[in-house]
Amino acid sequence: MEAYVIGTLIVGFIAGYLGQRSRMCFVGGIRDLYLIKSTHLFKGLIGFLIAAFAGYILFNNNIAFPWFVEKGALSAIPGAPCILGIPALSIAIIGGLGIGFFAVLSGGCPFRNTVMTAEGNLKALWYVIGFFVGAVIFHLFIFGFIQSLFGC
Repeated sequence: MEAYVIGTLIVGFIAGYLGQRSRMCFVGGIRDLYLIKSTHLFKGLIGFLIAAFAGYILFNNNIAFPWFVEKGALSAIPGAPCILGIPALSIAIIGGLGIGFFAVLSGGCPFRNTVMTAEGNLKALWYVIGFFVGAVIFHLFIFGFIQSLFGC
């Protein structure tokens, strides 16, 4: 087994354990900051962002974010997206707003719902199943349409 698989599994267990013990929810952190001025969950959100950014710099400093590079710069990378620049950034923003909308309806972000699924919450299980089905539908149908729309 590759070392990165074991490392990913260990980091996943640590993140899941910390998420379960702290009841971490990214949408809840923003909600609490806005509604009741509580920074408890928001500090966790900032911590996750800093850790993700640091991990990206430490382990993948040779790959650029696709929406900040010129068109064609990622052509040597297999499977690299061909939608670059403003269209890709707008798709990321629309996707983030969509995830935020459904997270508000379900009572938690995808991370929190995944943790609640592991705790045995059936409502959260249906959310996670819907999340994965939606990702497959987007990949199979919508992403191809968007690629053809921008001439990729």
